[in-house]
Order: sequence, then C-alpha cells, then structure tokens
Amino acid sequence: MLVQLRRSPVQNTLWNEIANFEREVDKAFNNVVSSDPQFVGKLSPAIDVVENENETVLVAELPGVSKEDVKISLENDILTVIGSRKSNALPEKASWVRNEIRTGEFARSVKLPKGIDAGKITAEISNGILKVVLPKAEEVKPREIRIN
Repeated sequence: MLVQLRRSPVQNTLWNEIANFEREVDKAFNNVVSSDPQFVGKLSPAIDVVENENETVLVAELPGVSKEDVKISLENDILTVIGSRKSNALPEKASWVRNEIRTGEFARSVKLPKGIDAGKITAEISNGILKVVLPKAEEVKPREIRIN
C-alpha cells in the first residue's frame, strides 16, 4: 500500500462547519433558496454574478459537466441551475488512493434583480464554465431624460 489517508473526526467537523458557514452567508445575502427540498444534500457549485446597465451575467464552475447534464430555469426572479457530475470509473481491480473530486447532483439558485427579459436569456458551457446572460428588459434599463 502506498499511502493510506483518512479524515479524522476533527477534519470532518471542520468541513461541516465550513459548509454550514457558507450556507449561512448565502442565506444572509438571499442568494440561495435553501428551504427548497430540491437542494437538500446536493453540491453547490461556485458562482460569480456580474451586473451592468444592460444585463446580469452568471458564471458557474462546472468542471466535467456536459450541457446535457445541466438544467437552467428562471421563475419568480430566481435563476436555478441543477445537474449532475458523473464519477470517473475505476479500472478493474483498482481502488482509490485519494478521491477528492466531488460527484453527484448539484443545485444552485440565485435571486436576480427584477426586470430580466426572459425571452432573450442565453446560456453556454465551455471548458467547465457555464455562462448565463440575462438581458435586462428595456423598461428597467437606466436612461437619460432630456429637458425641453
């Protein structure tokens, strides 16, 4: 045997505390709909959300996930990304020496600003990065008013 690695109970407790802290921060900023049963026990991919006067853009890290394994929805100003990351198959008679890549179902929801033009939303996934562009409706875009 090369190396035998085991997480101690202290490490597991620390990881649980970190995960709990992340959930509490997300709740505080209204970014995750954590009370929804569809999210219980699922991974939560890292995201960035950027906004300018014309659009909101969500970028999510989804390494090893194909577009067929992702579903995106928008309902009541909440954008939801749900999917799954498949595990790598082990060759015959092999066993893990170290297994840290998280696999399984994931879900993430983000509350968006009002006024997204749902008919113009686009999404693409490339090299493990999901990019969702959410254009703002014309009526919510800032505009300059001329004085007569």
